[in-house]
Amino acid sequence: MARLGKVPAGNQEAAVVDSLIKKLRPFDTKRQPFDRPFVSERASTLGARPLSRMRPIGGPMRPGAVWGCVALGLILGIALPQWPYARACGGWLLLYLTAVGTVVVAGAWGARVSWRSRIGLAHIVAMGTMIWGLALTAQEVLPRVGYAKTRLAWRCHDGQAAAPSSTSLFALTRHLDVGTTDLVR
Repeated sequence: MARLGKVPAGNQEAAVVDSLIKKLRPFDTKRQPFDRPFVSERASTLGARPLSRMRPIGGPMRPGAVWGCVALGLILGIALPQWPYARACGGWLLLYLTAVGTVVVAGAWGARVSWRSRIGLAHIVAMGTMIWGLALTAQEVLPRVGYAKTRLAWRCHDGQAAAPSSTSLFALTRHLDVGTTDLVR
């Protein structure tokens, strides 16, 4: 950077430019501009109006409200294994997966609220609810995408809707029924 020294006497415009440059850079001209730490030219911010017109986000929720949010997801997660309709395929499967997705979203919502409110036990319960919802999703989705040994369909074909659901409980009872018929023979 060029030194800002004395200006020749006949060059008035250069003198004006040099004085304006000195006003823009009030630090010592012998030092480089990066040697000086940044100092705000704004006066103290105490009592000053904020730079943004947006309102601050509300603080943490009350503990009862946090536990209410977490309990909603937990109750739905507990109730889903007792789903009263067949979920082998079709519309009932879609409704079941929507309910399971609601458990995952409720768990994430409860985890966020409990994290912001600094309630550790509620956060752990909400994370468990979210993981439970993901496990319920995996139980229905993985056999339909070809990951499990048995292959299930998304849509119902030729009276498949009347068949009972292919959950692990149904497979266990079918296995027990086959075993008891062998004992009777």
